[in-house]
Amino acid sequence: MRIEYVSHSCFVIETDNVKIAFDPWITGTAYKNQWYLFPKPIDTSNVEQADFILISHGHEDHLHHESLMKIQKDAHVFFPFQWREGIVDYLKHMQFTDITEAVSFRTYIYKHIKITYLGYSLESVIVVECEGYVIVNINDALNSNHETAVELLLEKIKKMWPKIDFLFSGWSGAGYFPNKVHYKGKDDIEVARIREQYFADNFCKFTKYLQPKIAIPFASGFVLLNNENRWINEIKFPRQIIDRYYHEHFESNTQIQFPIIYPGDYFIDYAFYKKSLYHANKDDHEIYSDLNQVFSKEISEANRIDFIKASELYELRTKLSYWLNKNKTLYNSKVIADAIFSIRFTDTHENYFFNISFKNKKFEVKLSNSSKEEDRLIITTKAKLLSLNLDKMWGGDILSIGYAIDIEVFEELSLEKNLDIVCLRLITRYPIFKDDVTQNASRVLNYYFKNPSLTNLWITQKIKLRPYVNKYPFNERDHWITYNKCDLCQVCKMPELDFGKLKSASEFYLKQR
Repeated sequence: MRIEYVSHSCFVIETDNVKIAFDPWITGTAYKNQWYLFPKPIDTSNVEQADFILISHGHEDHLHHESLMKIQKDAHVFFPFQWREGIVDYLKHMQFTDITEAVSFRTYIYKHIKITYLGYSLESVIVVECEGYVIVNINDALNSNHETAVELLLEKIKKMWPKIDFLFSGWSGAGYFPNKVHYKGKDDIEVARIREQYFADNFCKFTKYLQPKIAIPFASGFVLLNNENRWINEIKFPRQIIDRYYHEHFESNTQIQFPIIYPGDYFIDYAFYKKSLYHANKDDHEIYSDLNQVFSKEISEANRIDFIKASELYELRTKLSYWLNKNKTLYNSKVIADAIFSIRFTDTHENYFFNISFKNKKFEVKLSNSSKEEDRLIITTKAKLLSLNLDKMWGGDILSIGYAIDIEVFEELSLEKNLDIVCLRLITRYPIFKDDVTQNASRVLNYYFKNPSLTNLWITQKIKLRPYVNKYPFNERDHWITYNKCDLCQVCKMPELDFGKLKSASEFYLKQR
């Protein structure tokens, strides 16, 4: 058996002349040219010639249109069965004909290969069994999900596959929170580093519980090139110290291996072959120092401002008013009453704002040259991206996952009420669950009965706790904005590290090896 890492969340298993590719993002950008693939793939031919394509979920960096178009159309494509329709038609439009919507906990067998999806909400763990090996790909499904769901999925994985050979897991965060939420006294860089440590710590927890022979931290394999966001590239937790971190804080006596993989590296059975030139660098941070050279043209394009016309702003105001008033049904009336905010635009010739207020049971949008004194928060973004987000279902990913917003919050009470979530959700376009139930009732029921335990948990979070706006006992958020470093590490049950010494620690560790 051969496993090759290609890029971001994509790797390929080769077994008995069968190629199985995961989550192919192998070319182009994502989220309207906000994410750039890096490190870039060395060779994508095995992905393009794959016999099976296993897609974990629908985010663009995993379900990537341009990349899928490069893959031979005889490939059998798997996507998790969900309560929403549309994925089959989408894949057929790209000329794929062999498509399986994988039901959670059902194993699909092809010759000697077994494929099992374990889905929660919109994301999935994927398990492949071949030649006596068990490969568990957690990707994004666990590293930032709710604690209760994580525990339930880990228990099921451990029960079904007590012996795991390879564990692949997402390593880093993606999305606006908490890096793009600003509040007085918050050290954005320090909090971002702690958040990245939190994901690394979760990776270690999963590894300790599942006890694989080899645990591989991979993704995120992208960079941000907009000048305002490039600092986020630099705060990743260094993978080079994960072996040491795990031994010091989780298991001092373990045989688990933690190889650091780059595009082009591969395994043959358990043997690891380092083929990437990036291994010549001390650590991941040194790789990011070359971005100006690698992306000189793209950096210029990413920072070019295409100014929007005043007439387009008026059209956008009408469009936004419609979606604000449609999305208001998502929240309790008391929550909506607190949604007093403004949107500041960075791609207008003049200093323009949309002032959002709720009057007479209706949202109103006013175009002005300033924010309002009574605003709970201000969202800063590009008018063009706000408009694009409203043009297409799931368009909200452009703003939230694409790092296209900054949110300045003025009062701690607004953070406790999670008003950043409320206000952002009100101005973004996503499917609404009750509409799905109305339009696809039989499919929703089918989804529920095929996965009752995890679906019950999801329903509890999304429906029964609706008035509390994503604030559950096991998913507090405001501490990421208001707590200091010491308190954050305590509440997350993590060791407090000196981030200034992490790079030297990485160098020390490499010398020891």
